[in-house]
Amino acid sequence: MYSPLQLGLLTGKMKPGQHFDASDLRSTNRLFKPEAVTKVNEFLNKIKPLAESKNATLGQLVLRWTLAQPGITVALVGARNPEQAVQNAKTVDIQLSFEEVDFINKQLQTLNLA
Repeated sequence: MYSPLQLGLLTGKMKPGQHFDASDLRSTNRLFKPEAVTKVNEFLNKIKPLAESKNATLGQLVLRWTLAQPGITVALVGARNPEQAVQNAKTVDIQLSFEEVDFINKQLQTLNLA
């Protein structure tokens, strides 16, 4: 399954040990285990200053980075409410330089979730 915000994980709002109901597919996904969430949050903390410099949320920065990838022309993003839809749409206003995309790529390479 593909999800540009990895079911909310890349928004920075999830903490290690967060509980998911058994019916929630995140309850069995290895990316939502406490140690993986800790690593993802460390990655997000590294790119957070870039998001702040763009007056963007982490989710918006991740979406913009996704759209900057070669061959990607659209990202399908869900929203639970109208405010999330508006925030997601504002992603198109964010510009990332080649150097900024490269910086995120390098931080992502250090994530090591294998």
